Amino acid sequence: MTSLRATMLRAVLALGLSFSLWAFVSFSQNPEELVPFEGLTPQVIGLRGDLVIVDANGMPSPTLPSIDVALRTDRNQRTELRPVDIRTVVDLSGFAAGEHIVPVNVQATRSTISFTVPADGVTPSAIPIRLEEVISATVPIDLKVAGNLPFSFERGDPQITFNGVPISQLRIDGPQNRVQRVVTAQTTANIEQLRASYQAPLTLEVIDANGQPVDGVQISPATVNVRIPITSVVGLKLVPVEATISGLPAPGYAITSVQVNPPLIALTGSSGPLDAVAVLRSEQIDIAGARSSLVRESRVIFPVGTSPQIGEPASAQVTVQIAPVDYAFRVALPAQVVLTGVGDGLTPSVTPDVVSVTITGSSSLLVQLAQQRVQANVNVSGQRAGSYQLPVTVNLPDGLRLVGEPPTVTVVLRAPPPAPTATPTVGPTTDVTTSPPAVTGTPAVVGTPAVVGTPAVVETATPTTVEPATPEPPPPETPPPTVTP
Repeated sequence: MTSLRATMLRAVLALGLSFSLWAFVSFSQNPEELVPFEGLTPQVIGLRGDLVIVDANGMPSPTLPSIDVALRTDRNQRTELRPVDIRTVVDLSGFAAGEHIVPVNVQATRSTISFTVPADGVTPSAIPIRLEEVISATVPIDLKVAGNLPFSFERGDPQITFNGVPISQLRIDGPQNRVQRVVTAQTTANIEQLRASYQAPLTLEVIDANGQPVDGVQISPATVNVRIPITSVVGLKLVPVEATISGLPAPGYAITSVQVNPPLIALTGSSGPLDAVAVLRSEQIDIAGARSSLVRESRVIFPVGTSPQIGEPASAQVTVQIAPVDYAFRVALPAQVVLTGVGDGLTPSVTPDVVSVTITGSSSLLVQLAQQRVQANVNVSGQRAGSYQLPVTVNLPDGLRLVGEPPTVTVVLRAPPPAPTATPTVGPTTDVTTSPPAVTGTPAVVGTPAVVGTPAVVETATPTTVEPATPEPPPPETPPPTVTP
């Protein structure tokens, strides 16, 4: 029994010594280091669809504080660890409306790295978050009419429509504290000195009981069309003029605008015919097959019982702007990959060196794109030797853009090979007397042995064998000089 216990103790001791030796060797060859990352933006996950994050004033989508992280990992992974390899996460799963202190977690974005987070490795380790329910409400539309009409004109009841359908109220969505403050949606129509009916799209603004705007809510619809009839009451009416266009431009061309001068003509007549006139039309203008803009003088057709006021024209100048149709396009093109910011002494390579990018934009920019080479840039500034998966950046003219995410390439940065070790070359050991070397700027040793009886050492980038120089006899009555290399 005693022998068995001694054997077990020896086995445990051997195992402990083996582990201690392994740990010592591992940590001495690849010690752990702290890796700091500053200014990380936390990501919110697990937020319920009927909740929204608000700030102290109840405004939605506040900016969360940035997070500083210090991770512990070994030296081998230290050089490969980048900010994109980790993320800070705020998990709101299971949280209801109210004030919460939520811890910040650190997660790896790829499975090939490992690290530990020290107890004080996340600053701040938790952040305060306020959640509110998202609610909806219906509020009335309040139209304010400002301005005065000229003498002999009056306005009718305003008409508010959206997509051609009359509308008197709208829907708002947002945090509960913001929605409950809204009492109405307001807009203003200015009819100052108008002589024709008012019609314009107006943007709505929600206000509280004190008439102050309420921010942080969504309005649907945000814009409505307002029409206010304005009519003459003494046999005079200002009526807009519209051009009558017939035919179609040539294929590939379209009408971009139609301008009429004058845009309004004052009519006179009895109240019945004048009330029935909403617009004056010109005679037909044929633009069939046109490839450029046209300017035509066209007679205005006046309805029965009406006539232009004295001094008003009986015709109008119509300008029809015609331009080529600007088609949208989408094309895949090859792009040469160019590396920038390569550190001194590093040898770069990239795979693949040509990537395919999909570009979209208008057809008018296609010619501009064809006149230049598409180039994909990869900036490796600050990167050390190693292998990286990096996205490319493509500089495109205004109006063009990439479709989807930019492609990624594999960039390998290789460190220069170590410099060869200098190999000393030893001359003969015989006593040789040489003349003092000539010195220009930096002393240089010429020939072979520089010191009598001592071998000369010459360091070169590539090891070579130096043949000994033929010794010269010393001059009579002059002792040989001693040269110190």
